[in-house]
Amino acid sequence: MSPDDEHALLRRHAPILRFDERELFFPTDVDRYVASSSLWVDGVEVVGSGGLTAADLDHRWGPRASLRWISDDDLKVVVKEEATRLARKLLSPRLGRVGLFGRVLDALFILSLLLRPTTPRRTTPAAALKAERLRLHERPVCYARARRTGEWLVLHYSYFYVMNDWRTGYRGLNDHEADWEQAWVFCDPADERPMWIAASSHDHVGPDLRRHWNDPEVIRVGDRPVLHAGAGSHALYFRPGDYVTRLDVPALRWLLKLQRWSQAVLRIRDEATERGLGPALGVPFVETAIGDGRSIVDWDLRLIGDTPAWASDYRGLWGLDTGDPMDGERGPSGPKFARNGAVRESWADPVGFVGLHGTPPASAVGAQVDGPRIDLALADLDEQIRRLSRLLPLARQTGGPSELTADDRSRLTDLLRQRTELADLARRIEAGAVTSVDVRGHLRHPAVPLPPPAGSGWLLALWAAASIPLVLLAMAALFVFDQVRVVGVVLVVAAVATVGEQLARRHFQAVARLSAIYLVIGAGYLFAFGGVLTVSRYVVGLALVGGAGLLFFLNLGEIGAAQRFRQKAADLAARSAVNADRPGTGTEPVPTPPSPDRPRR
Repeated sequence: MSPDDEHALLRRHAPILRFDERELFFPTDVDRYVASSSLWVDGVEVVGSGGLTAADLDHRWGPRASLRWISDDDLKVVVKEEATRLARKLLSPRLGRVGLFGRVLDALFILSLLLRPTTPRRTTPAAALKAERLRLHERPVCYARARRTGEWLVLHYSYFYVMNDWRTGYRGLNDHEADWEQAWVFCDPADERPMWIAASSHDHVGPDLRRHWNDPEVIRVGDRPVLHAGAGSHALYFRPGDYVTRLDVPALRWLLKLQRWSQAVLRIRDEATERGLGPALGVPFVETAIGDGRSIVDWDLRLIGDTPAWASDYRGLWGLDTGDPMDGERGPSGPKFARNGAVRESWADPVGFVGLHGTPPASAVGAQVDGPRIDLALADLDEQIRRLSRLLPLARQTGGPSELTADDRSRLTDLLRQRTELADLARRIEAGAVTSVDVRGHLRHPAVPLPPPAGSGWLLALWAAASIPLVLLAMAALFVFDQVRVVGVVLVVAAVATVGEQLARRHFQAVARLSAIYLVIGAGYLFAFGGVLTVSRYVVGLALVGGAGLLFFLNLGEIGAAQRFRQKAADLAARSAVNADRPGTGTEPVPTPPSPDRPRR
């Protein structure tokens, strides 16, 4: 395929991206970003800002290299008024979407921010002001390539953002300089007809990332799919709506099962906190992707692949490396390489990345499934069935024991079922009937938009904001009052029972480890509550009270978000009612969002 043909094909099916109306960052030009960045290796600046070009990013820099776009001077020029102007309010109720345990995880996440290295304060307004000054968002850029992978023709689209402000802008999971997102269109190479569309969503992989081209969930304008970007995070979704983050902790799956069992016993209807999340626990990081803001249709589409060098050879990070051990607040790696320098599966094998291996395009199926091939397969099945079935009639006629084992019986049943299905397929092909395709049979735990929680008013918002602070206050009371001794007795009984269980099972190493742990805990208990430093329990209690107050203050945004959520729902309903009287465009079943030229509120 020539570059011109590749470019034309990529442009024909380039996704249309829709953003939240308060989004600050959009896909932009790598070259201009790099030209205003500095390059660092192992925490040492090797090229200052203004001395670097995208052509300088090549194989010389390993995975320990990183770019830094926002300098200390950029942070200093942000005044309070500008930071306030660029601040984002909570878009919709967050904590009310999950249960108590989800809110506990949220409190632990807030605590972790005090212990982890995070993106510097005011980076988001500094990045927004710098992007505005450099006019980076006037012409949206999409980097793309077309490659034959396996039996598929893959159209791979990559989008670069100067900032991910999900945490500070929208109470999400993380902030980091720079951001890469991706989408794929899988075409039948015989006629270049699109069959599947896939979109990146955080660190998720597998079949749940893709939808069939004819899936009713896919919104299309002509030959182009429409994707909705999460506010701040830029993760891509097929349908507009709010999505809750999931957290799959295998060690805690028992807790999720207990929660679901108790809901079933008490007949409590789940408000979709785990809907579409499989075994994962709902964590209150709600991602808004309603697409009511800028809609990017016209792309400055640029080819990448073996060139330029920044795409094919640069293995470093594209934003500030904070050193966060959880990686969430570190700059991302590029579209080709992971943070450890290895080639991404999504680049080397996008077909396997979305679980398409074993699902050939229509042209390949037509080449594989024809009359002669089916006849050969039927003959092979008939021979296997004859070999297995010869034993059973002879055993029954002579009255002796059957020589057909249970496994043989099961195998014989499977073979007979396969033969029936293959014979049915042969008749359909001979009659010219088109075999139907289950466009959603591959989905196991797809992302599902959250419906509004029942009773999403101020009362639920107030309870969601206050529930965990109240738990902390209760814990503080245990520390301050003498009833804490009851807790100590319970812990001692639990410890003795645990050690006894391990002794009975002759797990002596586990007993030794548990004993050491309990000795440390016991010493801490005696230190805090045994009279050595009686005042220490009051200190701990006051710390819990202070933490409860701080957490409640941070959660107060839930109350205002409840009102904004209702107003947003009313606005969308009114807009849909107005657009319902207008003729549609292409195959798009939803109203077109406002023009990107509309002034922001």
